[in-house]
Amino acid sequence: MRFSRTERACEVVPASSIVAMAVMEESGIRELIDSRVEWDRERKLSPGHAVMAMVGPIFDHRKRLPLSGVRAFYHGAPTDLLFGAGVTEDSLNDKALARNLDSLHEAGLEELFWSCSRLIKSRYGFDSRIRHMDCTNYTVQAVPPDDPGDGTAVPAFGGNAKNGRNDLLQYCAATVTDGDRVLEYCRAYSGNTSDVVMNADTLEFLRTHLDPKDDTVIADSKLVNEGLIASVNRMGMGFISKVPSIFSEKVRDTIVQSALSGQMDDAGDGYQVYDTEADTVCGRLRFIAYRSPKGTGRAMDYLRRQGLKDAEKRFKPIMKRTFACREDASRSLEDVMRSHRDSAYDVITDIVGRDVVQRRVSRGRPPKDAPPPETRTEWSIEVRFEFNEARAEALAAEHDLGVLVTNIPFVSEDRDIVRHGATTSTVLRLYLDQYKVEHTYRLMKSGMGVDSVYVRTPQRADALLFVVAVATLISSIIDALLRRNGGHPFPTVRKAAEAVQHVMFEFHRDTGNVTVAGPEGSVDRVFAYIDGIGVDPSVLLDK
Repeated sequence: MRFSRTERACEVVPASSIVAMAVMEESGIRELIDSRVEWDRERKLSPGHAVMAMVGPIFDHRKRLPLSGVRAFYHGAPTDLLFGAGVTEDSLNDKALARNLDSLHEAGLEELFWSCSRLIKSRYGFDSRIRHMDCTNYTVQAVPPDDPGDGTAVPAFGGNAKNGRNDLLQYCAATVTDGDRVLEYCRAYSGNTSDVVMNADTLEFLRTHLDPKDDTVIADSKLVNEGLIASVNRMGMGFISKVPSIFSEKVRDTIVQSALSGQMDDAGDGYQVYDTEADTVCGRLRFIAYRSPKGTGRAMDYLRRQGLKDAEKRFKPIMKRTFACREDASRSLEDVMRSHRDSAYDVITDIVGRDVVQRRVSRGRPPKDAPPPETRTEWSIEVRFEFNEARAEALAAEHDLGVLVTNIPFVSEDRDIVRHGATTSTVLRLYLDQYKVEHTYRLMKSGMGVDSVYVRTPQRADALLFVVAVATLISSIIDALLRRNGGHPFPTVRKAAEAVQHVMFEFHRDTGNVTVAGPEGSVDRVFAYIDGIGVDPSVLLDK
């Protein structure tokens, strides 16, 4: 095979990156950032364009570059068209990006991101009154800094990093995603900040930025405590959450027993539900016990597999011991049996005694006239386990029940606004949708290369989360547009990025033309992607 060298007189940008940046530009986010952030107008690179430059590589599916590789990513790209007159590849150096991160932090990241989300949602017509709250953590490479004392989040070693990098410092983050799965709130916290603190702050932010009487917040069980529910009720906001086992004198156990002894109704898709009310430390609340169509089978498998491991672990210490008398062995066995509850395994035991010859005190061969050696009886406990199918089915029925708590009024037909009343099926569906919003956090929780970036100050690390949040916001709005518009081959931005990963937008400076080049069939997929979200990439290059 013979090779030839050909250089084409054009500048290129990956299609998946330019589409994401076009959404940022067309929605007005870039311009909003530049208008809200104070910066030296003598700079070539503005804060808004710096954020856009850092967002671009995140959407390149071919290779997830860390944000420190921004300058190399735009080698051969029309940087002056993308990021402003006079901006070259060298203008995207680490120092210029760090300077803009400092400016972003000084502008107030929490309020700035909220404004970006409100703007892009308004631009594309999304206005859900459902809000999913979530807390997570992410890691960074940094020297443990001193607390600056100005409220800046400071990283710490946490030991429970979501990406498994417990060797790195971690931050915490509180987030809110609306019912369209669009990220609308993000705030960094110092490492190891509790979820209760972050949830309380998030609720207070929503109270001061919304009229929450038409809103409903959905969160995990950490929302369910007396203080947070009191805050939600004072706001007039609705909430849906899972009931922790210790809440309000273990009211969950009462609801479970009521559901097991009562009649559960069909909620569709194989789910069974039991809807009731009960008094709690937070007043009278609505509870919904539910059973999933596959839950009982999974619970049986868990009881069979994990139950045996738990039982063996529980009885192993006394099985290895010997006892001086039968009474001691019996008492030890009774103690362990009392802890062997909620198990599908029957325990068959036997206390066995055996004679043991005692060793002589002195060494050597005993004298001929020495009395025979004394013997004593040692007692041990033998245990075997048998799986009890009937008990397992009864336990599975109980273990399979999830219990939700809410303050949304029960109605036989859904109101237009969930907060004003919802059926049992709707409340359950809204809670189960919590797993769907998890993909919104995929980019954020994966780190997007943030854990490969060495940051010198907590302020820059906080601002870096803002960049990550903007990228997540753009990803979530594209996903929402793809779902709403339909009629295209891409269910998510991730699938679209995979499909167009080898396609480039080529800008020909001599003619001002833009061509799209890639393998056969891939160019058509790019235009299907563009049509699916209704964005025009020329907003970046047609200048």
